[in-house]
Amino acid sequence: MKARPRLLLVDDHALMVEGISAMLNADHDIVGVEGDGRSALGAVTRLKPDVVLLDLSLPGRSGLEICADIRKQHPEVAVVIVTMHADRIYADEAIKVGALGYVLKSARAEELRLAIAEAMAGRKYLTPALEEAEALQARLDPRGHPATGGLTALTPRQREVLVMIARGRTAEEIAEELGLSARSVEFHRARIKHILGLNSTAALVRYAVTEGLV
Repeated sequence: MKARPRLLLVDDHALMVEGISAMLNADHDIVGVEGDGRSALGAVTRLKPDVVLLDLSLPGRSGLEICADIRKQHPEVAVVIVTMHADRIYADEAIKVGALGYVLKSARAEELRLAIAEAMAGRKYLTPALEEAEALQARLDPRGHPATGGLTALTPRQREVLVMIARGRTAEEIAEELGLSARSVEFHRARIKHILGLNSTAALVRYAVTEGLV
């Protein structure tokens, strides 16, 4: 008989832990629960789960830090991020440090099971809800109002990236200065193009110059 996946839940919200446990108990073994980021890595060493379901926002240490340590010290253990953050940048950073899955806390049980199965098979899973949130954000300005296009539709970080692009900085240089990954910078570049209705980096530079940003 096929062994049931062994799961470690790392989340400091008791109701969320109870909800996930109720969803998965029928076909998974919950081997432990940790609510503090400082004790999570020790629990992985002690309990030897197949998959860690890891929140990003934890007391003690961040989920991204914990994920990176798990992948370094226990590469055989898969990590699936379960979070409230429907932001592609968080997902990109999670994948960068070794997570195999990224699911929102609002997900149905079927999606969470799929993410776990994909992670155990060594495949990545990103919730489609990220694309939906991205599409919604493209229609809103930074205050959550319908976007009218142009600079008012860009977030402060997007404007910052736009200025640096217009100054000829590479994605790697922008990433280093802003404390992001190069992939996150490329994501920002793509979002800026989409919001402004432009299709090339050269067009972004011309736009920035025309608007007096550089």
